[in-house]
Amino acid sequence: MLKLLRNKLLFITKQMTRLLQYYTVREQQSADFRQCHTELCFNRPNNFHLMLFKSCIMGSFFSIFRSNKTKDRQPVALSWDRGLQCISRPHTDETKTGRHTGTTVNLVLLGMAGTGKSASGNTILGQKLFVSRPSSTPVTTNCQNVQTEINGVDVNVIDTPDIFDDDIAPSVRGKHVKRCKQLCQSGPCVFVLVMHVSRFTDGERDIMEKLEKAFGREVRGRTIILFTRGNDLQQAGMGLEDFFHSCQPDLKKMVEKCGNRCVLFENNKSGPDQVEKLMTVVNTILKDQNNL
Repeated sequence: MLKLLRNKLLFITKQMTRLLQYYTVREQQSADFRQCHTELCFNRPNNFHLMLFKSCIMGSFFSIFRSNKTKDRQPVALSWDRGLQCISRPHTDETKTGRHTGTTVNLVLLGMAGTGKSASGNTILGQKLFVSRPSSTPVTTNCQNVQTEINGVDVNVIDTPDIFDDDIAPSVRGKHVKRCKQLCQSGPCVFVLVMHVSRFTDGERDIMEKLEKAFGREVRGRTIILFTRGNDLQQAGMGLEDFFHSCQPDLKKMVEKCGNRCVLFENNKSGPDQVEKLMTVVNTILKDQNNL
């Protein structure tokens, strides 16, 4: 099926080359070409919406959507962007119906390898779109993003590789940070620091300082700590407050630096409750930062 769709896309690409060149040249006359985005949308009788999206920032990629209503569009296939996995959906005036006057909220998932960033991203999306599996080596090696809608708000979920490992070359870390910033250009950004509730490593003790070095000092006011493996606390008959009373002092200080903004996720659990709790904290940050 995907092979057939890809062949159709390649055919359309060849047919639309001249039109694409016309639009990009036209856009170039009025704006810096590096910032130009040209979108060509095709509505087909079989309810597939094909978008050919050309951008010098994001690269060239295709996205496939199936929906009877614009507001319900959901991605049904992976896009490809110079080898970088990326799923997207069109952002037109018709689809920007969120409470933030059409602004997309960017949720950046950060943390050490193995903490459950990708799994948490899938929980937020309500479907498994980021690759997540048990592994002794990092599974996520590039920044990836998926756009969705949560309670009427356009949300761009960005999954990232481990940028805090001291063994990572500075050039590689810089590349990931730069890419992450590019993916956040659509609107206000909230950083979600993902940590394993039953594990606090030496590498995580100075993680806030590394985060500030990468994204600026204002990052503290925009950071939420998301603890995974919530079932570990449930099995011990504990809640987050009980956990904080007995956790390591360095972890408690980290939580305080983030304004005590924390949520607990169980990524094997379905249902919107934990995502709604996260979005409540996100909305609080946006209000405090005058982005709501």
